[in-house]
Amino acid sequence: MLRLSPVSVSTLEEAQQLQVDVAGAESNVAAGLARMGLCAGWISKLVDNAVGRLIARRIGWHGVDISRIVWAERGRNGLYYLEPGVDPRSTKLIYDRAGSAFTTLRSDQLDWQYIRQAQLIHLSGITPALGKLSRDLTLQVIDEAKRSGILVSIDINYRNKLWSARRAKKILSPLAALADILICSIRDAATVFGMNSENPEKVAAEMQHTFGCPTVVITLGDGGALARSNGTVEYQGAYAADIVDRIGRGDCFSAGFLYGFLREDVPAALKYGNAMAALNQTTRGDFFWCDKQDVEALISGERSAVQR
Repeated sequence: MLRLSPVSVSTLEEAQQLQVDVAGAESNVAAGLARMGLCAGWISKLVDNAVGRLIARRIGWHGVDISRIVWAERGRNGLYYLEPGVDPRSTKLIYDRAGSAFTTLRSDQLDWQYIRQAQLIHLSGITPALGKLSRDLTLQVIDEAKRSGILVSIDINYRNKLWSARRAKKILSPLAALADILICSIRDAATVFGMNSENPEKVAAEMQHTFGCPTVVITLGDGGALARSNGTVEYQGAYAADIVDRIGRGDCFSAGFLYGFLREDVPAALKYGNAMAALNQTTRGDFFWCDKQDVEALISGERSAVQR
């Protein structure tokens, strides 16, 4: 999607200029993984016009393989407006994505041979919220991954402006039961699945028992994150960061966790996830603009105020 936000710290109503950025949960994760040195591809459907090409080009800047994007001759590309908040005023989002080209993406338009080459496929709970076609496609991708022995990662990523918590629980529960890695914020665990958010460790255990996922990750916002895997619970605190823009930090956490999971182990995954989430907040926009050296310096504690 496009993200449009005031150039200066102001409300949308008074804004005279809008900053144009590119956003999207799965594309953000792909960009983060690519910037960490992994081979990452992103599949979507965009309208073949200046806006669609802008979106594709900016995602490709990060090193993401965009060769399997499906191009539509007509239609619209999704966008959202963001009004940055400053305490005590909340950050506000307005979605304008109904009927976007992506919601018309069909299974016969996907390059399944390309998909079968993946080591891991990452999906979010946002996609099934966009309509029946998108819900069916999500399940088809998961089924194909299971048949091909590909790991499946799902981030619940609940958006109350897209659907109700009751509807989300009904649709996402059977999908969550197919995940190898299930990522969920403590807030979404309470809102969508009705779990007691006062004890994150118990929430992780309950989600693992309910859905049977080998690895369950619970993000705790400023409190860091924990993961339950192979009967063991690991916790990692958040890294301190001066916040420029909070949007996108959850996706960057997912990218970092998946990177560490694929390259090392769960404790390392939590460190990479929290480090990428912290660094993401120091720059404007949804996407991760730092690099592997920045992440490893933060984890090791060897970063310096000025690099000369």
